Amino acid sequence: MVKFCRPEAVHLLIAPLIGVVLVFGILGCMAVGLDTRRAAPQAPFNVGYQVLDLKYQKAGQTQTLTVAVWYPTAAQPEQHNYGGPTNGSVAVDAPPTAKGGPFPFLVFSNGYGGSGLSAVFLTEALAARGWIVACPDHHDKHSAVRIRTGQKTDFDRLGFLHDAREIAASGPADRDKYLYRLDEMTLVLDSMLSTDPFDKLIDRDRVAVGGHSFGGFTALGLGGAIKQRHDPRIKAVLLFSTGAGGYLFKEDELDAVRIPSMLFMGEREKDQLRGSKTMAELSAKIYKHVSSPKYLLEVKGAGHFSFNNCFADNRGARRLSGTEKQFEVIRRYSIAFLEKHVAGKKDAGHVLDRSDPLLTRYVREPVPEASKQDLGSPDEGM
Repeated sequence: MVKFCRPEAVHLLIAPLIGVVLVFGILGCMAVGLDTRRAAPQAPFNVGYQVLDLKYQKAGQTQTLTVAVWYPTAAQPEQHNYGGPTNGSVAVDAPPTAKGGPFPFLVFSNGYGGSGLSAVFLTEALAARGWIVACPDHHDKHSAVRIRTGQKTDFDRLGFLHDAREIAASGPADRDKYLYRLDEMTLVLDSMLSTDPFDKLIDRDRVAVGGHSFGGFTALGLGGAIKQRHDPRIKAVLLFSTGAGGYLFKEDELDAVRIPSMLFMGEREKDQLRGSKTMAELSAKIYKHVSSPKYLLEVKGAGHFSFNNCFADNRGARRLSGTEKQFEVIRRYSIAFLEKHVAGKKDAGHVLDRSDPLLTRYVREPVPEASKQDLGSPDEGM
């Protein structure tokens, strides 16, 4: 039986990282000083936040998976520092509210070596709109950051870079060694849906998964790309800048993803290589083969780390950071997609009907019955 354990405090003090590569989201970066309270759209709920420890057995040993959770609450929020320049407005450890529930549920997977706080700019805003969001600290071989303790002092940078290159050069035949991530996402889904208080608050018919970078592989695997791991509870998949979602799956495996999907890519990364393919080629492969409804968005001026929060104020982080305008458009389309295709809110779809000046490309097949076409053929946003 899984046990939830709440720490007394959550601290995140992250020092600068050097040698960052544009392959996986170790930390992710966003505009220095971003306050997620300003970024969140007007919404009906205050946001609660807590960190849980999920206890489970593996190889005869008790293991712990730490998970950050955001949810609707009636409690009054206060300013909260997640680490570095990243602030929000949450009620820490407040009880969730049942009013307005049951709520749709998103489980989001961070990039290789990152943490469950990688997408605060989205998770807090979703909870304010009546979602429960859970993000685990994956047990990658090399993890630079943890939810509760921040940057690891014994982080092996050279080992990380070696493994990151190895992963980027991998193919479908190599992915068994990475299936622990799918196990951890399944653990979060099972635990949250079976343990008080969230089991009574989550709508089991409105569940989605998402991921950034290596987390995109994780999400697609559960969404149908790995037949033996397909989780029918999942109704949609949200993908941020994921090369791994392309090179770790065969085309016919991506064909098996038959739920709505939204895939983002940064304009500045489209010609960058992941193994032998560019991000543009890998994104096109994913988009072509997953079933509609599906959306592909290229964010103007964005790079790989424009889809993550930043917890370090240093020259390298500032150079890789996104802008608040980029975060706003990523958040707006992500929320509209999830609200329409998972939460079932008919009025959410209008955002998806047109493009935006911050999108250098917007391709979509919004109708489930649409036949699969080449990347250049589907409806281009106006």
